[in-house]
Amino acid sequence: MSEDEPTVARAAAEFLRHCRAGKNLSRHTLRAYDIDLAEWSAFVGAETPVTACGRDEIRAFLDHLSEGRGLKASSVKRRVACLKAMFKWLEQEEWIGVTPFHRLDLRIKAPQRLPRALSEQEVRTLLAAPAARLGLGHTAAPGPDAAHALARRLDPREWSDFTALVALHTLYATGMRVGELCTVRDQDVDVETGTIPIFGKGSRERRVFVTEAGPCALLAAYRDAVRRLITGTDATPDPEAPFLRTPRGEPANPQYIRLLTRRMARAAGLDRRVTPHMLRHSTATHLLNRGLDLRYVQKLLGHHSISTTEVYTQVTDAHLKDALSRVTGE
Repeated sequence: MSEDEPTVARAAAEFLRHCRAGKNLSRHTLRAYDIDLAEWSAFVGAETPVTACGRDEIRAFLDHLSEGRGLKASSVKRRVACLKAMFKWLEQEEWIGVTPFHRLDLRIKAPQRLPRALSEQEVRTLLAAPAARLGLGHTAAPGPDAAHALARRLDPREWSDFTALVALHTLYATGMRVGELCTVRDQDVDVETGTIPIFGKGSRERRVFVTEAGPCALLAAYRDAVRRLITGTDATPDPEAPFLRTPRGEPANPQYIRLLTRRMARAAGLDRRVTPHMLRHSTATHLLNRGLDLRYVQKLLGHHSISTTEVYTQVTDAHLKDALSRVTGE
């Protein structure tokens, strides 16, 4: 191998650098890419010329993952997708001639699992939990006067409950991912129209909407509360600052919102583990059940392909079958 010939390790490092700088990928995706490429490098050899990696090496790697390590098909597919993206980039950058994935027939069939969604009653119960803890009764969303009164008299010990109330309502109203929610800035939230522009996967921008008066009022009240939390007054904070905050005024991260979601699910008495992503699934399922066109749901969720959204039609079909079974007694 000549000194200038790129190695597997160097190719992986440069691709990861490109992903961090140019693709605006989430930290979760970057961490997964880093782990997957480290495993690939260890398998084929870090100092192996990247030009020596062909179809045979890829097939052997797949055998290693599925047979040697016993990984699930979904985990194998993730690693293949990462490798495929890297070799495509290497081809574009002319590090290699043609990607070894060109016309490579790899069929990894993973069992299709339907998205886990909450029922509409479970969602109402979940949303009512933080409201009840804040002394707002058992209503899911308070009116504008109650929301602003809460923001003015909020005890610091109640901050996490207030953040949970706003986060859960926003997740369910918009169907956004928890990672997207945590990147929303103060200036992004138009509390008058309930419009929030967000950047999703693949740096695709879309707009989501909070259309009900109660959740919109919560957004406005939370913004006021954040300003008093950060500045001690009603002064406007940095518009570039994140919208959701912890009790210390720090940006709320996905792990924090997941923790609040689990806490509220326990408070609501729900007997299963609830995650923020289940609210995204619930939004899609409930909108389709109410008759919203599939294309609108696709746009709301930011799916690149309509086939990704179509999985929710299977959820609604399953609900229909269960309902029919209860009626007919079969």
